[in-house]
Amino acid sequence: MRAVLARYLQVSGTKALVSLLMFLVLGAITQGIAFTLVVPITDDLLTPDTPVPWSWIAVLVAITVVHSVLHYLSVPMGNRIGADLVTTLHRAVADRASALPTRSLGPVHADRLASLDGSAVVVLMGLPAHVLRPLVAAVVTPLTVIVISLFVEPLLAATLAGGLLVVVAASFATARLLTRDEEPDGPEWLRRAYESPSGAFPHGGRPGVLLPAVGQVLLWRVVELAVCGAVAVCAVLSTGDDVSAAQGVALIVLSALTFRPVMEAALLTSTVVNSRATLSTVGRLIGAGDPEPPTDTWPAACDVEFEDVGVAVGGATVLTGVSFRLAAGTTAALTGTPDGVRLTLADLLTGDLRPTSGRVLIGGVDVATIAASEAERRVCRVSPVEGAGSAGSDGSDGVAGSSPSLADRWRLALEGAIAADPALVVVDATAGAEAFATAPDLAELLSTLVRDRTCLVIPGAGLPLPHCDEELVVEGARVAVRATEVR
Repeated sequence: MRAVLARYLQVSGTKALVSLLMFLVLGAITQGIAFTLVVPITDDLLTPDTPVPWSWIAVLVAITVVHSVLHYLSVPMGNRIGADLVTTLHRAVADRASALPTRSLGPVHADRLASLDGSAVVVLMGLPAHVLRPLVAAVVTPLTVIVISLFVEPLLAATLAGGLLVVVAASFATARLLTRDEEPDGPEWLRRAYESPSGAFPHGGRPGVLLPAVGQVLLWRVVELAVCGAVAVCAVLSTGDDVSAAQGVALIVLSALTFRPVMEAALLTSTVVNSRATLSTVGRLIGAGDPEPPTDTWPAACDVEFEDVGVAVGGATVLTGVSFRLAAGTTAALTGTPDGVRLTLADLLTGDLRPTSGRVLIGGVDVATIAASEAERRVCRVSPVEGAGSAGSDGSDGVAGSSPSLADRWRLALEGAIAADPALVVVDATAGAEAFATAPDLAELLSTLVRDRTCLVIPGAGLPLPHCDEELVVEGARVAVRATEVR
């Protein structure tokens, strides 16, 4: 969480945050001073035959005006910092997403990305604008009252200090009790609404939470009144036997006002915890704390070599002991089953997947060390999906005539790859290869693309293979090499 916030604050700087904290601290101090003025004012107002304490009231009004001005100035400051954090988040997510392969951001992934982004917006806007203020007041306001009381009645100050510890413990214990079921805040409601339109309400779309909510509120208020009342009684008893009824009431009011910010801050426990979890997820998304990205340039040669490559997912072995070499400028057909293993080999070659063991080398350079910008410029993956992306449609809307035909998508993908002039080509024809039977020009485009380039063709049913120098046969988790020409 700290790493994510530090990264965001690099844009707006810490100066704005320090200024906001200064205003919040000053506001909390003025609030504590105003609370202490309640004692003489209440005492004089409740004592018979005592004039109205206009002087104390005037001081209270002046302090209140100062507090109001500080509050008025700090609110837009918090909103501005929150807006800066959100803007930085959007840019960081956009930069991160733009570096990902196009196929990684299909409708499902993009929808989840938008949901996470929306949750982070709620968190980042709320932290400086709404959460920070009560947290500062919970610390500074009681300490201000205790310090002032120390000069007037040391025993009272000691009692308030002890009561502060009791209130903090009771408040957070109660907050922990109330949030044991993950009390939903803004991001939590967004997550539930995303997972299911009625997910925010567990009873078929009806709120059904009135009674539990009332019970939680009543429990919280009972604890609040009991703790504040106990501290107030202790404060009255600690001041001696000569305390009048008016002074006792004043001390009770002072105790309740002093410790109210602490209890309000404790109510934010679930928000802070959920914010930390959300920011941690965002940090992983935007790469906060990640090691430096690879920076190697593309090698001069383009021969491909798999050195004892293995891939394991959880406890399952996908690939094991895969070793073969593909000379520069040659074409290999990747046949066999299952298709998932063939596509995994293609992902390893393009650098979209890291092997669990072994290395994938291009020109003697580990693919994992080649800069993403270099790989994006030199490697081209061809399939109807890329062709649909070039046409501005993924073909998933189901509207007749709204997306190009399968042959057109192949044509767009092949022509785009030829124009890009890549050094390494992966042709993924596991789906949609039947279009080659109805469009003879596609086979000619495919032959033009693979000519004099290092190419891996993953054929599907109906694909007329171009001239291939090798055939790599997938057999379960292994790959066998057949050094015979495939036509």
